[in-house]
Amino acid sequence: MSEIKSLSGAGWLKDADDNFQSLASLAGLHVTKFTFDAEANDNAEEPASNKTVAAHPMAVSIPDNAIVISGHVDVIAAVTSGGSATVAISLVADNDLLTATALTGLTEGKQLPMAAVKTTPIKLSAEKAVTVTVGTAALTAGKFDGYIVWMEGA
Repeated sequence: MSEIKSLSGAGWLKDADDNFQSLASLAGLHVTKFTFDAEANDNAEEPASNKTVAAHPMAVSIPDNAIVISGHVDVIAAVTSGGSATVAISLVADNDLLTATALTGLTEGKQLPMAAVKTTPIKLSAEKAVTVTVGTAALTAGKFDGYIVWMEGA
Protein backbone atom coordinates (compact mmCIF):
# COMPACT_ATOMS: atom_id res chain seq x y z
CA MET A 1 0.00 0.00 0.00
CA SER A 2 1.19 3.52 -0.76
CA GLU A 3 2.30 5.81 2.02
CA ILE A 4 -0.08 8.64 2.93
CA LYS A 5 1.62 12.06 3.09
CA SER A 6 1.17 14.37 6.07
CA LEU A 7 -0.80 17.55 5.27
CA SER A 8 1.15 20.40 6.80
CA GLY A 9 2.87 23.54 5.57
CA ALA A 10 3.49 24.59 1.98
CA GLY A 11 2.35 22.20 -0.72
CA TRP A 12 -0.41 20.62 1.40
CA LEU A 13 -2.94 20.79 -1.46
CA LYS A 14 -0.67 18.78 -3.77
CA ASP A 15 0.01 16.33 -0.94
CA ALA A 16 -3.75 15.87 -0.44
CA ASP A 17 -4.19 15.20 -4.15
CA ASP A 18 -1.29 12.74 -4.10
CA ASN A 19 -2.96 10.95 -1.18
CA PHE A 20 -6.17 10.51 -3.17
CA GLN A 21 -4.22 9.25 -6.18
CA SER A 22 -2.37 6.72 -4.01
CA LEU A 23 -5.72 5.23 -2.96
CA ALA A 24 -6.48 4.15 -6.54
CA SER A 25 -7.12 0.60 -5.33
CA LEU A 26 -10.41 1.87 -3.87
CA ALA A 27 -11.46 3.47 -7.17
CA GLY A 28 -13.63 0.51 -8.27
CA LEU A 29 -16.43 1.29 -5.78
CA HIS A 30 -18.73 4.26 -6.51
CA VAL A 31 -21.74 5.95 -4.95
CA THR A 32 -24.08 7.89 -7.24
CA LYS A 33 -26.48 10.35 -5.60
CA PHE A 34 -29.81 11.52 -7.01
CA THR A 35 -32.55 13.77 -5.62
CA PHE A 36 -36.27 13.27 -6.15
CA ASP A 37 -38.30 16.41 -5.39
CA ALA A 38 -42.08 16.37 -5.87
CA GLU A 39 -41.93 20.12 -6.52
CA ALA A 40 -39.64 19.67 -9.54
CA ASN A 41 -40.04 18.22 -13.03
CA ASP A 42 -38.45 14.99 -14.22
CA ASN A 43 -35.67 14.68 -16.80
CA ALA A 44 -37.82 13.35 -19.69
CA GLU A 45 -37.66 14.82 -23.22
CA GLU A 46 -40.93 16.55 -22.37
CA PRO A 47 -40.56 17.17 -18.61
CA ALA A 48 -43.51 16.27 -16.40
CA SER A 49 -44.22 17.14 -12.78
CA ASN A 50 -42.76 14.58 -10.39
CA LYS A 51 -46.11 14.66 -8.58
CA THR A 52 -47.91 12.79 -11.37
CA VAL A 53 -48.55 9.04 -11.50
CA ALA A 54 -45.80 8.02 -13.94
CA ALA A 55 -42.22 6.83 -14.32
CA HIS A 56 -39.96 9.84 -13.77
CA PRO A 57 -36.39 9.65 -15.16
CA MET A 58 -33.84 11.44 -13.01
CA ALA A 59 -30.90 13.45 -14.40
CA VAL A 60 -28.53 10.77 -13.06
CA SER A 61 -27.45 7.55 -14.75
CA ILE A 62 -25.32 4.53 -13.92
CA PRO A 63 -22.74 3.53 -16.59
CA ASP A 64 -22.59 0.49 -18.86
CA ASN A 65 -21.14 -2.65 -17.20
CA ALA A 66 -21.70 -1.31 -13.68
CA ILE A 67 -22.57 -3.92 -11.08
CA VAL A 68 -25.12 -2.35 -8.72
CA ILE A 69 -24.81 -3.92 -5.27
CA SER A 70 -26.61 -1.64 -2.83
CA GLY A 71 -28.46 1.58 -2.26
CA HIS A 72 -30.13 3.76 0.32
CA VAL A 73 -32.88 6.38 0.52
CA ASP A 74 -32.74 9.37 2.89
CA VAL A 75 -36.14 11.08 3.18
CA ILE A 76 -35.60 14.86 3.47
CA ALA A 77 -39.30 15.91 3.51
CA ALA A 78 -42.21 13.50 3.99
CA VAL A 79 -43.69 12.17 0.76
CA THR A 80 -47.44 12.83 0.84
CA SER A 81 -50.47 12.23 -1.34
CA GLY A 82 -54.20 12.86 -1.42
CA GLY A 83 -54.60 9.10 -2.00
CA SER A 84 -52.63 5.94 -1.39
CA ALA A 85 -49.59 6.65 -3.58
CA THR A 86 -46.54 4.43 -3.77
CA VAL A 87 -42.97 5.18 -4.84
CA ALA A 88 -40.55 2.73 -6.50
CA ILE A 89 -37.01 3.16 -7.81
CA SER A 90 -35.59 1.28 -10.78
CA LEU A 91 -32.78 1.03 -13.32
CA VAL A 92 -33.57 -1.86 -15.68
CA ALA A 93 -36.87 -3.40 -14.54
CA ASP A 94 -39.70 -2.16 -12.34
CA ASN A 95 -38.85 -2.21 -8.63
CA ASP A 96 -35.30 -3.52 -9.13
CA LEU A 97 -33.79 -1.05 -6.63
CA LEU A 98 -36.69 -0.25 -4.29
CA THR A 99 -40.02 -2.05 -4.54
CA ALA A 100 -43.20 0.05 -4.51
CA THR A 101 -43.24 1.61 -1.05
CA ALA A 102 -46.30 3.05 0.68
CA LEU A 103 -46.01 6.63 1.93
CA THR A 104 -45.98 5.47 5.55
CA GLY A 105 -42.44 4.28 4.76
CA LEU A 106 -41.44 7.69 3.40
CA THR A 107 -41.80 9.96 6.42
CA GLU A 108 -39.32 12.76 7.13
CA GLY A 109 -36.01 11.45 8.45
CA LYS A 110 -36.74 7.87 7.39
CA GLN A 111 -33.77 5.82 6.16
CA LEU A 112 -34.61 3.01 3.71
CA PRO A 113 -32.25 0.42 2.26
CA MET A 114 -32.75 -0.44 -1.40
CA ALA A 115 -33.40 -4.02 -0.34
CA ALA A 116 -34.32 -5.35 -3.80
CA VAL A 117 -30.82 -4.75 -5.22
CA LYS A 118 -29.11 -6.03 -2.07
CA THR A 119 -30.90 -9.34 -2.58
CA THR A 120 -30.32 -9.47 -6.36
CA PRO A 121 -27.42 -7.33 -7.65
CA ILE A 122 -27.76 -5.95 -11.20
CA LYS A 123 -25.13 -5.86 -13.95
CA LEU A 124 -25.97 -3.23 -16.56
CA SER A 125 -25.58 -3.98 -20.26
CA ALA A 126 -25.97 -0.28 -21.15
CA GLU A 127 -25.95 3.09 -19.38
CA LYS A 128 -29.27 3.48 -17.51
CA ALA A 129 -31.02 6.48 -16.00
CA VAL A 130 -32.36 6.18 -12.47
CA THR A 131 -36.17 6.19 -12.60
CA VAL A 132 -38.57 6.99 -9.75
CA THR A 133 -42.09 5.70 -10.34
CA VAL A 134 -45.09 7.24 -8.60
CA GLY A 135 -47.95 4.75 -8.53
CA THR A 136 -51.67 4.61 -7.65
CA ALA A 137 -52.19 8.31 -6.78
CA ALA A 138 -50.48 11.65 -7.38
CA LEU A 139 -48.12 13.14 -4.80
CA THR A 140 -48.75 16.43 -3.02
CA ALA A 141 -45.23 16.90 -1.58
CA GLY A 142 -41.98 15.20 -0.69
CA LYS A 143 -38.26 15.06 -1.27
CA PHE A 144 -35.63 12.37 -0.85
CA ASP A 145 -32.02 11.67 -1.75
CA GLY A 146 -31.04 8.29 -3.11
CA TYR A 147 -27.57 6.77 -3.04
CA ILE A 148 -26.76 3.91 -5.41
CA VAL A 149 -23.64 1.85 -4.72
CA TRP A 150 -21.96 0.17 -7.70
CA MET A 151 -18.68 -1.31 -8.88
CA GLU A 152 -16.99 -1.14 -12.26
CA GLY A 153 -17.55 -4.35 -14.20
CA ALA A 154 -15.99 -5.70 -17.38
